[in-house]
Amino acid sequence: MKKFIALLTAGMLVSGTVLTASAADSPSAGAVMATAAPSYTAEGFTVAADAQAAADRGMSAAEYYNNAIISAPGVENAMPVGQGGKIIINGVATNLTATLSKVNRTVADSAKTQAAALGGTLLNVVKVDFPGANYKVATINFYLKNLAGGTKIAAKQYVNGAWIDVEVSEVREDHVVLNLKNSGAVVFVALP
Repeated sequence: MKKFIALLTAGMLVSGTVLTASAADSPSAGAVMATAAPSYTAEGFTVAADAQAAADRGMSAAEYYNNAIISAPGVENAMPVGQGGKIIINGVATNLTATLSKVNRTVADSAKTQAAALGGTLLNVVKVDFPGANYKVATINFYLKNLAGGTKIAAKQYVNGAWIDVEVSEVREDHVVLNLKNSGAVVFVALP
């Protein structure tokens, strides 16, 4: 029985090699193989799994690898928002990083309405998650590219179907520090 299985396995390996070699020699098979080749490298991803993870979060390769959201659906002149870690959880510094994702068009439109109600300018809206974190308050330093120091910022977070105020702990050049009590979409608004 062992000899039979060994011969069967060897036969499958040989026939697979022959089929692969003959397919590679065929011009039409080569065209099909080229068409079926993954396009993740052309999109800037190093592995297909990263491309899928980014697609699940609505992100490009640049956004995924930098944990940043460059644009939001329907938000003109969105300011890139990133997060690089060192979150303070319940007053204790950690090495945790928030996971950023793009919001859908409905949430982005709602964020625009919030910015207008505040009389400010919508800078961007991003979804923030804290995988594996158990917290009451997460103090997070967000990077907002080209934010001028001294800018007045208001922030709100979409929680259970409503926008709630978020405490803005600090604003400095290129940075906004927020105290978040939940995961969910966060809107950054520059006030007059």
